[in-house]
This record gives sequence, C-alpha cells and structure tokens, in this order.
Amino acid sequence: LKGKKVTIASPVDAQKLGIGIVPQELNLVPNMSVAENITLGAYPLRNSGLIDKNRQIEIAIKAISTLDDRIDVRQKARVLSTAQQQLVQIAHVLTFGAQIIIFDEPTASLTTTESEHLFKLIGRLKEEGTAIFYISHRLDEILLLADTITVLRDGKNVGRLDAGNTTKQEMVNLMVGREIVSTMESREYDTENRRPVLEVCGLTRKGEFDDISFTLYDGEILGVSGLVGAGRTELAMALYGYTQPDRGTVRIFDKIVAHKHPNEAIANNLAYIPEERRQQGIFPELSVAENMGMPKLKDYLKGLGIDFKALSTDVQEYIGKLNIKVSSQSQKIKNLSGGNQQKVIIARWLLAGSKILILDEPTRGIDVNAKEEIHQLLRTLTENGLSILLISSEMEEVLNVSDRIVVMHEGKGKGIVKANESTQESLLQLALS
Repeated sequence: LKGKKVTIASPVDAQKLGIGIVPQELNLVPNMSVAENITLGAYPLRNSGLIDKNRQIEIAIKAISTLDDRIDVRQKARVLSTAQQQLVQIAHVLTFGAQIIIFDEPTASLTTTESEHLFKLIGRLKEEGTAIFYISHRLDEILLLADTITVLRDGKNVGRLDAGNTTKQEMVNLMVGREIVSTMESREYDTENRRPVLEVCGLTRKGEFDDISFTLYDGEILGVSGLVGAGRTELAMALYGYTQPDRGTVRIFDKIVAHKHPNEAIANNLAYIPEERRQQGIFPELSVAENMGMPKLKDYLKGLGIDFKALSTDVQEYIGKLNIKVSSQSQKIKNLSGGNQQKVIIARWLLAGSKILILDEPTRGIDVNAKEEIHQLLRTLTENGLSILLISSEMEEVLNVSDRIVVMHEGKGKGIVKANESTQESLLQLALS
C-alpha cells in the first residue's frame, strides 16, 4: 500500500489503512438510525463513556450532506430506498477517512437515474483523490468509469486492459478464454411434435425477474444461463412454490397451476434440487434409504411403522439404475461423495414419480469424473421421458448438456437458443446485449 507491504488480517486492519468497501449486499443495521449507521464502529463518546448523540448527528450530517442533503440522519435506515442506503454506506466509509473505496456490483439494485447519480459521485470522489476499485459484470459501466481494467476468470488474472483502447468484445474474449472441447456429443433435439410439459408465460416477481416466458418439452433438457444476479434461482423458487410471482401464468401438462407451497409442485410432478445440496438437499444424519424415500415415506407405512423391506427393494432398484456407490443402504448420506449424494437426491424424485426436474447448479462441488457421469445420467433420464430445467453458472456445462438454452440477465429473458448452435462467447454476448 503506497509502496509498502502490508498485512490485512481483518476488515478493521483494512479500515485503519484507509480501505473501505460498499458491498453488493448492503450491511446497514435496519433498526438503527442513519446517524448510528454512519458512525458505527467509531461512535463519538463523552467523558462519561456514553455516546455523544449531538456530536454523532453533526458527524453524520457532514458526511451525508456531501452525497445527498435530503436524507434525514435521524430516521431509521430501513425506511430508505436502496439507493439512499447505498449513500449511507458510502458516508460510513468516508467517515473513516477511506482513500481507497471498493464498489462491489454497486448498480445491481439501482434504477438508471440512481446509477447515473452514483457515477457522478464516483467521478467526484476520484477528482478529490480517492482511488476506486469498481467490480462489475456490466461492461458498459466498466468502460465508462475505469482507467484500467483487470479481467478475472476462474479466480485468475487473465488480462489487464487500457479502458481507452479496448472494447466489450475484447473483454468478453478474455472472460470466456479458449473453448474447452466437451466429451459429450451434442444431440439433435427437435421440439416439433413434442408435448409441452412446462409452459411459463410472462412470469414476474418484482425485484427478482421480469416477464419470463419459455416452454419445456417432453424429454428435453432446457438450460438456463446467465451471470450472477440474473434471477435464475429466484425463478426456480417461484416455479416450485417457495415464493409466489406477482403476475404471469404457469402450465404443467396443459393445466394452469399456481403453487403456493412446494407440496403443490410435488403433487404436480415437479421437483426442485437446490444449489446448496448439503444445507437444503440432504438429511445428513439419515441413511441413503431414508433420504431417497423421504417424499414417499407415507406410502411405506405399515401398522405403526415403516415397511423398510418394501422401501429397501425400491431403493436398491435406483441404486442400480443410477450406479450409486454406497457400502449399504443404511450408510449415512453425509459420508458419500458429492456426486453420489446428488445421485441419491435425483433418485429421490424419480422414486416419487416426478416428471419434471429443476436442477440448480447440479454439479457444484463435484469432481470432474463425477460431473461427467451426472451429465450422462441426465441425458439418459430425458431419453426415458423425464424433462429437465438445468440452471448453471457454468456456460460450458449448459452448452454441453442442454438441448436449448434460456439466456437471462438481471432478471430479464434475453432469448432462447439451440445449444448445438451456440458458444460461450455467443451466450455472453446475448446476456450482455
């Protein structure tokens, strides 16, 4: 820092060195006042050791007035708009005398007008000598604001560009990198004469996704691609009944549905396999058999207990079909590899009779060989009549496994393309168009 090597072991260390951050997920304390949030961590104290409220308000007014003098520092942070909360976060950083400010996806929740106001503020901070570290996947913003650009891919620095002498295309090329050849063969999938199984029309949930429409056909893998913040998981949650859309229609096998709870989705033969497998997908302390049979345990009731013999017979069938590697059905699922855990969860819904699977990041945390095996399994399942909505942030995965791809960006559908006619570059260009 300024020519000297420093060790930053905590946020407090960074703060003392004059480094502040305005995070993507704003971390204000909602039930505290604006003044309390701005001075949080450095409250002015009286000789008695109590907080000097008058001084606190003076500091807050001075800090916020340079950004927006319309914000009342006495009101609670929770009543502010997202843009105003962001200004409070910036005022908090400036109060500590930050000379380097990190902005992480700062316009993700802002309107166009609010974003323009932020850009002017950043320009002013720069003129005053503040160094800005601006993180964003919105390439137009990068070109507008940056002097130099560093492109990261898979956690590595893959290029440093002069903002005045580069283009979005050059940035996209660096973001994508060289294309990796898939070991899976693309397949010709024609939607003609195929039965629609899931039809989504104009689905909207305020602040998450807007006017999304697509059709998933019998035996199809329909990929959903997009950068972080595209609204893909939020869409899945709404389809599965975790949340409810504000408007739009959903049809499953020609029947209009409006799932108020996941149980209703399951009853309509739609299942969801979440991104966070360990936290949301498995019951770690239960056995493989219990995890696989969970949605149908009531069907195995016999007297006052469960007919484990009948359950065991069905579980063993799917262990064989999906080539799940277990020492026994009674083995705790937490002791399986990530790939085998995922297979158990897929088998759970096949056993339950689901016809439509929504898979959210199905190969996250799975080794390369297991990933390939999962991909082949998904293809095999669709050839046997299952239909899959595949959500993945890995463009290579979406291209290799899907038949068609829905491209989303910032909550909006940007288009539907055939996987075998697309590349990582073309998907990224469509998302950012």
